[in-house]
Amino acid sequence: MLLEDIVSPRILTCAIIDDDEINRLTLQHCISLTPSLHLLASLKGGVEGLNFFSLGRRVDVLFLDVEMPDLNGIEMMRLLPEPPEVIFTTAYESFGMEAYELNIADYLVKPFSYDRFQLAVQRVAERLQPAMPAGIALRD
Repeated sequence: MLLEDIVSPRILTCAIIDDDEINRLTLQHCISLTPSLHLLASLKGGVEGLNFFSLGRRVDVLFLDVEMPDLNGIEMMRLLPEPPEVIFTTAYESFGMEAYELNIADYLVKPFSYDRFQLAVQRVAERLQPAMPAGIALRD
């Protein structure tokens, strides 16, 4: 049995929360180039993001800016009762410890390449992958 026989590709729903329009547009472009992603929302700040999730909406992946004026990404993560897989996007590398403590999937430092974006998405996909049942062996 091959891995492809067990794992079917899955489209991941996603949202962007970033106060900077250029950053939102950049992420929207990267998402549009990635067949495994489907964008549900592109939001301008943490408060707007909290409102989105408070209405019961869910996504598989959240691209979340760390530094926003109304509510930063770290504070927002702490307020979500069931946060999705999060990829922090930030211009600063100094939030690594907080990111680790919040168990985020990945951390993109702006500006980032499309290859680095794809790697972050792959990490999320692996985290969302159900564990293989015991006793299944993979072969070439």
